[in-house]
Amino acid sequence: MRKLVILGIIAAFLLCSTLAFADQILKAKVESVTTFNDKNGNPVVRIIINEARTLQGIEYVAGTPVMAFREMVDKVKGLKAGSTLHAIVAERLFQGRKSYTILAMVP
Repeated sequence: MRKLVILGIIAAFLLCSTLAFADQILKAKVESVTTFNDKNGNPVVRIIINEARTLQGIEYVAGTPVMAFREMVDKVKGLKAGSTLHAIVAERLFQGRKSYTILAMVP
């Protein structure tokens, strides 16, 4: 019985992980753009967008980072506050908080 419960928990976790982290198209207004180098000296661009969220029936707006790495850095260089970001992104958790990684720009 205990093994069945453990398998059920593992299956539920895998299902939730698959559904929660599917690639998606994101179109949002850019709030800020920051460029910096990672620990290996590679350029990274952090774009902040605002997302409407609801927690226990309370609606609020949260700033969410959208990260550009490697070849995507050059493709987002023209973005600035007030621009519209339109991209295919992968949702992820970083240090327990939601963020996105840009996979491709949408024309």
